[in-house]
Amino acid sequence: MDHRPLPSEPDRITASLRSILLGLRSLMGMWGLDGARTILLYNRTGQIFRRVERMLMRFRAGKLRVGARRQGAAPRKVCAMAGRGPALPRKFGWIVGPGGYRAMGYRSQLVHLLTTEPEMVAMLESYPQARNVLRPLLRALGVDELPWVPTPPRQPKPRKPRKPRPKPEPFKIPLPRGVITWARRERALENARKRRRGEAL
Repeated sequence: MDHRPLPSEPDRITASLRSILLGLRSLMGMWGLDGARTILLYNRTGQIFRRVERMLMRFRAGKLRVGARRQGAAPRKVCAMAGRGPALPRKFGWIVGPGGYRAMGYRSQLVHLLTTEPEMVAMLESYPQARNVLRPLLRALGVDELPWVPTPPRQPKPRKPRKPRPKPEPFKIPLPRGVITWARRERALENARKRRRGEAL
């Protein structure tokens, strides 16, 4: 007989986070991404939500500390393989386009969770590392309601100076050779009359 304890039910915040994660993952197959990027996005979203859940557990236990770089610590080196594999778009709100109104719904649920649950609000206000974990996903969802998710400034595109077009001469339309117009016909008749008058004199 198995006497192992059953897993405890997740609390309200954890259950909401998992529900949003499952909802976003269910939409990924309809976003038109290739297989490698879909797997990458699937893994990235899972990592973000798992890290937030672990931080929330440590915050409740009073074990979450403000992360700070140690003095003299060398900056992280960029992996030599970076940039060679599949990469996700970096445009602000890029998930909203392919996800449509469903992605907007999960976006609203996530923002509501982060701004109304007292524990989440306290953790995000006190610990920058928690905000850093969520910021990439919130930027991809186009969240601009939170002050710690900066929106990229829109830089006006420089306009190229237009070359002035030469104005066409009024009432002059170039015609191909051999086309007889009323004005040409009248001039030809007038010239013929003048020649006849000259011959008569």
